[in-house]
Amino acid sequence: MSKYITIIIMLFIISVKAEDFNSCGYIHKNTNLYELFDNCASYKDGNLQISKEHIKNLYFDKFDTASFFTSGQYFYVKPDGRFLPVLFYDNGADYFEEGLTRSLKSGKIEYYNTDLKLVLSPGYDWSWPFHEGKALVCNGCVLTSLEDGHKALKGGSWGYINKEGKEIIPVKYKTSDLPKK
Repeated sequence: MSKYITIIIMLFIISVKAEDFNSCGYIHKNTNLYELFDNCASYKDGNLQISKEHIKNLYFDKFDTASFFTSGQYFYVKPDGRFLPVLFYDNGADYFEEGLTRSLKSGKIEYYNTDLKLVLSPGYDWSWPFHEGKALVCNGCVLTSLEDGHKALKGGSWGYINKEGKEIIPVKYKTSDLPKK
């Protein structure tokens, strides 16, 4: 009798755990296509959990990194389970530009490398990806929704930083007054 009670309890625990999982999306390693799945992952209180069935089916790129989406958030995931929530950009996870991707922490943009290690935390409200060793940054800018569903940054002071986080053009300009170089 206790054997049956144990089995019933185990089935209840497994079903509760599966119900806690949300849908997710990722590139499947066998099809190389982005696919959507039910009951495959959860992201709560900064903890990402991906079911074993789905983690084994992730496509890992040349950096040994997989793009993964659940609970309204994009992530980069490593085979060992490490993960990084990243910005939503151009209909997916933020790209790695010049070896760096962006994440938001405490309302500020940070840059991480392909090993998902923090490289630069410059402390700006917004930062664009690096291009030719520099990134456009702002303080006081606000992300606003446009009528067409896109978003735009408005206001604030703008400038450029280098990969060491040093301002190469001071963050003091309106976007219309920003020097080109």
